[in-house]
Amino acid sequence: MLRVEEAREVILRHAPVRRVERMTLDQALGLILAEDLTAGESLPPFPRSGMDGYALRSADTEAATRENPVVLPLTGVIPAGHPLADVLEPGRVASIMTGGAVPAGADAVIRLEEVRVTPEGIRIFRHVPAGENVAPIGEDVVAGTVVLKAGHRIRPAEVNLLTAIGIGEVAVYAPPRVGILCTGDELVPLGAPLGPGQIRNSNGPGLAALVRSCGCVPVDLGTAHDVTDVIAGALGHAKDCDLIITTGGVSVGDFDVVREALAVMGAEQLFWRISLKPGTPVCAAMLEGRLVVGLSGNPAAAITNFDLLVRPLLDSLCGRARIGLRETEGVLDQPVLKTAAVARYLRAWVYNGPTGEIRIDTSMAQRAGILSSMMYANAYAIIPAHEGPLPAGVRLRVMLYEDAEVMVPVCRSAE
Repeated sequence: MLRVEEAREVILRHAPVRRVERMTLDQALGLILAEDLTAGESLPPFPRSGMDGYALRSADTEAATRENPVVLPLTGVIPAGHPLADVLEPGRVASIMTGGAVPAGADAVIRLEEVRVTPEGIRIFRHVPAGENVAPIGEDVVAGTVVLKAGHRIRPAEVNLLTAIGIGEVAVYAPPRVGILCTGDELVPLGAPLGPGQIRNSNGPGLAALVRSCGCVPVDLGTAHDVTDVIAGALGHAKDCDLIITTGGVSVGDFDVVREALAVMGAEQLFWRISLKPGTPVCAAMLEGRLVVGLSGNPAAAITNFDLLVRPLLDSLCGRARIGLRETEGVLDQPVLKTAAVARYLRAWVYNGPTGEIRIDTSMAQRAGILSSMMYANAYAIIPAHEGPLPAGVRLRVMLYEDAEVMVPVCRSAE
């Protein structure tokens, strides 16, 4: 059996090609740039006042002191958006508002609070250096420079900046469309009455939520009975999907026929079963050039399969620099009594101990069919194959969910 890391690499090697689309900024929010962006204009595009005050020539205030102020006549008012048409003449000032265009001839702005208005003009009590309270052209962004590089995520701040320099559409990695097919005669949809031996299909909505949490688009392929032709027919409806994930039907029982359906359709199997508990019976195949990942039907195992194998793939397709869950180390709170021939990924609650170290609590239920304990986990604690029993206090690798509110201590190399 492949190790988890090996299976992940196989999946990443057979990933579909990233799709690039041009989108408006509101559509691109949260997505990753697929190209460098060059500014077509400067920001600000004109010398801009940073204060309410008076635009003037610095040279006209060189002799000004508290005892001997300079008085300069007022020549006009410059609101934001209404620049002065004429050059500011020497020896005069213009009232200017924050954001107003500093007129030609002026090179400084003195704050409103620092002057005194008199019938003769504006009384100034100090020398105002050139450039004071003036944002020059291109202070923020210079036309012709790269403002964002490919791989940068579009956040609200980027929307603001790009709009300010006139960029309203960008090329981004398009969220992949992920087909989700659930299999099992026992499954009924939410809202339908349960018959004998039946359960509600929680994996379908749960996996769709996981796909959306990765910023991708789930495509419901329905629920298929444990019949080879029925599953093959459902898979045939995924033509517009970038990849497909299935749940159930990948173990060794008489009715586990997903792999058989893939074989009938001419798919190339990449692997089946990996060194992982929960979630050993997982498979991957290439079907008509499209990747299919078959996850366990047990709910907690399906989530674990997704987090370890599918999430890194979706992160990669979305152009993210970091793929998959964050990894670090922590200290085990309680002993782990079981050992297994395969790697175990235990549901865990990680938190910072009194001295800041990461502590790992694995006391919740760990069986593959138990969903409730997933709600109390924010990480996986990794027990390598053939290791254990382990005492409390052992250091283990952990993989953190995005919402794990834990401070990861900075590791400093020995000097």
